[in-house]
Amino acid sequence: MSASFVPVVAIPAKNEQVLLPRLIAALARQTALSKLHHPLQVVLVINNSDDGSLATALEAARRHTATLQLTIRCLDFPSSSAHVGSARRLAMDIAASREPSGVILTTDADAVPADDWVEQNLAAIALGADLVGGRIVGDKEEELRLGDGFLRRAHVHARYQELCDELAWLIDPLDHDPWPRHHDHTGASIAVRTTVYRAVGGMDPLPLREDIAFVSKARAAGFRLRHAPEVTVTVSARTHGRARGGMADCLKNWIRAEADGLPVLVDSPREVERRLRLRRALRDLGDATPEIVEQTFDHWGIASPYTQMDGGHLSICTLIEQLAGDVLDAPETEPAANAIAMLECRIAELRGIAHAA
Repeated sequence: MSASFVPVVAIPAKNEQVLLPRLIAALARQTALSKLHHPLQVVLVINNSDDGSLATALEAARRHTATLQLTIRCLDFPSSSAHVGSARRLAMDIAASREPSGVILTTDADAVPADDWVEQNLAAIALGADLVGGRIVGDKEEELRLGDGFLRRAHVHARYQELCDELAWLIDPLDHDPWPRHHDHTGASIAVRTTVYRAVGGMDPLPLREDIAFVSKARAAGFRLRHAPEVTVTVSARTHGRARGGMADCLKNWIRAEADGLPVLVDSPREVERRLRLRRALRDLGDATPEIVEQTFDHWGIASPYTQMDGGHLSICTLIEQLAGDVLDAPETEPAANAIAMLECRIAELRGIAHAA
């Protein structure tokens, strides 16, 4: 394995004494270990915990000394910064200091990375990616306990997201993120070159969605994100999470909506396609003349010139993130069944056009 791709895993944890042992065991099973020729470096930041997370982590690490080199920081952040953003930033900063030209991989304390998680992330990096988002799947046994209604709702959301991503690939194809792919790039599975991490100023210590903000910042700087389908992580389907606004809150909302008999609503496919076409139009500007840029801005109703505070023009990548990036809280106005049917029809139409061409 190239020295430039030496991995370091960074993990934030809070009150995770129950689930930490299975994560540590999963890291100790990584297939990449046969190529590393030394223990996998793991940085664990335990923050604001009042359970036995530290003792549990130390005991689990003792069982895997031949395969893991575990660094543990246990601390209490002040109340104003006592959140996952602070913990993940600290873990990733420490990881960056260990291998300045390596690769930082971050996941969550309730996650179980696949045995080839490290290896597949490094493979995607070796193929040219600057960042890699892993595919996130829920724990099947835990999801079954949430009931048939929840499972139906989860399946509908998954199908809708899959179709939206396929539409994105058809309208705004990227050489560095080809089909097949997925749409996940959350803290449960992100890999990033250490040089890229430092170039964008690291992970901002945000109380919510620090992972999504980091990826957006990296893309705005022109770095290449790969949604590698080979990279997979299983996460807990618990409904009492540690991070506000995380997956647990989403699952609780779905369960509550199902109990109340509410319909499954999603963002309108028409609005999704509008954002994608704007994204493609901006990307196509490239080295366009000022006249073409002006015409494009006028067509999309973008104030021109779109400048930075110092008067300099924003890069195309920055414009895409600001004007046509992912919308996490888009208004959910379309019944999911209708949206899925519309997307399937639109994708078939676009595939037919591409095939005819």
